[in-house]
Amino acid sequence: MRIRSFVRNPAALVGALVLSSLVLACLLVPVLVPHDPYAIDFDQKLQGPSLSHPLGTDLFGRDLLVRMAVGGQFSLLVAGGALALILALGFLYGSLAGLSRPAISAGLMRLLDALIALPRLPVLIVILVVVRLNTNILILIFTLAVVNWMLTARLVHYQIVSLRQADFVRAARAIGARPVQVLRRHLLPNTLGILLVAAFLELPALILAEAFVSVLGLGLNPPTPTWGTIAQDGINQDRTYELVLPSIAIAMFAVAANFVADGLQDALQPRRAR
Repeated sequence: MRIRSFVRNPAALVGALVLSSLVLACLLVPVLVPHDPYAIDFDQKLQGPSLSHPLGTDLFGRDLLVRMAVGGQFSLLVAGGALALILALGFLYGSLAGLSRPAISAGLMRLLDALIALPRLPVLIVILVVVRLNTNILILIFTLAVVNWMLTARLVHYQIVSLRQADFVRAARAIGARPVQVLRRHLLPNTLGILLVAAFLELPALILAEAFVSVLGLGLNPPTPTWGTIAQDGINQDRTYELVLPSIAIAMFAVAANFVADGLQDALQPRRAR
């Protein structure tokens, strides 16, 4: 990857700065601001922004700045956990399809096409409705991964198929390297770039999906905050201000992640950048 190409991309740099700022804010605000995100104080409820509460308070008197930061931590934890599973599943399936015999590879890819054709959000909602009484963070992570790994698998498959024809892979096979060795030593290092791009392309979708199911009441159970559950509280309380705050954070994260993904793609494909 050409680091200089990424550094010279203003949009990618701004995106990386925004992402870093959001993550740092989510980590540092709960430490620096002396408010409990779960403590209920009805004497402080529905206050506007002030020195004591920079973003105001919610219906239960909880500081919204701290709630937004802690909610961001949980949203990023859910998205990060689901992303790790997506990359693992996508790499394994894409590699298997790319290294298999033509007939098996074609069958695996037709199955993948059928899975991609399924509408992801309705499938996600159905699964969460089925397990609604037992929803926890692990179930939410697993469900998000199950319905979102297919596009990554397709990207990996195309990359593996193109790498199979490379001279260094043919040389490794000629000297007797086993398929697992070829995959580990040659194919995996050369697919890390496409996996990195896929990660930043999937992150916004995962953040938005978590927010969407939370607004429907299918996310993490209260009082655990996420950006989605805070938006749900704003809708339930008919309080636009409390709905707008997490919406801005989600929009900033999604746009910044797409800028970073575009910058990484340019850095990995110099011809595309030119």
